Parts: sequence; structure tokens; C-alpha cells
Amino acid sequence: MVTVSTGELAVAGMGIVAPGLSGPEDALAPAGRAVPGWFQARVALPGRGYRRLPDACKYLLAASRLAVGDAGDRFAETRRHHRAAAVGINNTGAALLEELDRTIMREGAEEMSPSASPFIAMSSFASRLSMEHGINGFNLTVNSPVTAGLEALQIAARAVAAGRAGAVLVGAVEEELSPSQAIGAGSEAGAVVLHCEPVAEGGARYGTCSARSAFLAPDGVASNAAAVLDRLVGGDLPDRIDAVLDGSPVGTAVARWLDRLTGECEVVGVPAPLQAGCLAPLQRVMGLFAQEHTVPTRRAVLAASAQGTVAYAELTVAPRKVIGVDGGEVAAV
Repeated sequence: MVTVSTGELAVAGMGIVAPGLSGPEDALAPAGRAVPGWFQARVALPGRGYRRLPDACKYLLAASRLAVGDAGDRFAETRRHHRAAAVGINNTGAALLEELDRTIMREGAEEMSPSASPFIAMSSFASRLSMEHGINGFNLTVNSPVTAGLEALQIAARAVAAGRAGAVLVGAVEEELSPSQAIGAGSEAGAVVLHCEPVAEGGARYGTCSARSAFLAPDGVASNAAAVLDRLVGGDLPDRIDAVLDGSPVGTAVARWLDRLTGECEVVGVPAPLQAGCLAPLQRVMGLFAQEHTVPTRRAVLAASAQGTVAYAELTVAPRKVIGVDGGEVAAV
């Protein structure tokens, strides 16, 4: 087992595109079903050059626009070679690849869509994000099952700590699996993006976070889960841990370890279907940052996959409200 620690990130902007959710303040609620027409691309992405992009790419670009706009001009003020992106994906291109394969078999490769075929490479989603925002630093795609979004946070924090980046768009994006690919209901659709930057005094609008990851071998997971998780989470527990877990042996082992924390911190379970994707963990991070507190509040998100990837994000949520002299609540700026 290898655990890599990274530095802290400040979160200055947030954007989410998901069925039935109107913004970060809804991010702790389950997303709705992705019914036809739930996403209006012409509204979310006005202008030319977007219509023929894959749906998942549209979700990512729309969420990134919201996050960058939420942070004001901070991203534009960062030098282009210090701008970066780290994007988590799991099922993002699966339905598209199936469609392209069907086109090749039935009509021939010459009938493939010129705008869609580059997305055979899963890194193209982050690459298109870089084009959208003038990112000349780096863009990285993380494909770890379930935990990819949290691992993207870890990568961003490492880059910021090393001085390689001054602003990073950290995202997770998914597109629903096709009916032939899905083994049940619950595959995710949408995108979550956080505008992250180095921690500076007074500069963390939503708060700060760090992330780290580990691996639990699915074979024999019960014998070493406690030792791995003790080291991953550490002894300084937050007030609350949101745990995104499926019903696999790995998920069950993590849930049993969390049972030991009863009375020490609040544990909120977030059931995840086996094919859910990587949206839920980063969406929980966003939802926790969007909550209102009068004092800095510690939270965490723990996620694990059936394949053994485990990731843990620690958050310090900045106060969003202050108490006025008359005892009333006043929105914090």
C-alpha cells in the first residue's frame, strides 16, 4: 500500500451540471434521472463550435464556465502557462465509443463524425477544456473507478505545491451508459468543476481541501482494510465523513471500518451502484463546501471502488454567514 500526501488547495469557484440540480447548493441531493432534454446546450454554451461535441464534453465545458465565472476573473488573471486542468472520468466515453463502433461496422470509417471521433482518446475531454480556457500548463485525465475526481484533487494539490500551477480546474464528468452497457439503473450524467488555487490568507472563498489515496486489494481486503484506512484517514477526525461506497467486498470492508467511528464523528453513507462513475465523490465535496457555517468547519469525503481504489478528501469549509450585532444572520462576502 502506498499513500501519497499532497498540499492544500483553496476553492474559489464551483460549477455543476447535473439532472435536477440547479447549483452547488443542491449538490448533496441525489441527481435526477437524465431524461431527454434535461441539458439545454444552447443556453449553457451559447456561441459557435459546441453543437456537434459529445454530450459529456458539453457538460464539462458548461460546468467549467460556471466555476470560472463563480471565481470572477481569477482564472483569466493567471498566466496561461500556470493554468492547468485535472479531470476524472469513468464511463464518460463508453456510449460514444459504442456508437462509433456501430458506425464503422455498418457504414464504414469514412462516415464517422469528424467532431466526435477525436474523443476515442479519453484525454480529449480535458484537452477540449484546455482549449476553452487557454490552459497552457498541463491537462491530465484520471480514469480510476469511482475515485477519479478525488484523485484529480490530489494531483492538483501536488502541482500547486510544487509551483507548477497557479490555478487548476478540477473536474469530474460522466455520461450515461447505453442500455446495452448498463447492468442496472444508476449510471451518472453531468459534470462538476472546482476552481482551485494556492492557499493564501483570506483567499479561500469556499474553504481549503487536500486529498490522498490508497489501494485495497480486493482479494483478502478484510485482513488489511483497517491498517490501510487508519493510515489514510489518520487520527485527527473531521466532524463529518461522507462515504461513497458500493456493495462490493471493498465497499463493505470500508463501511465496517467506518462503524468503528460511531461517537467520534458523523458518518453519512452515500450508496453507489457498481457502474455509477466518479461524479458522486466530487459532487459531495462541492455540496459540503456550499453549506453555510458561522465558523470554519471540518468535513471529509471518503470513496472506494470494487476494484480497490480508495481516496479521501479533507475539507475546511469557510464561514458563509456571520452573526450581526443584533443577533441576526448576515450573508458573508
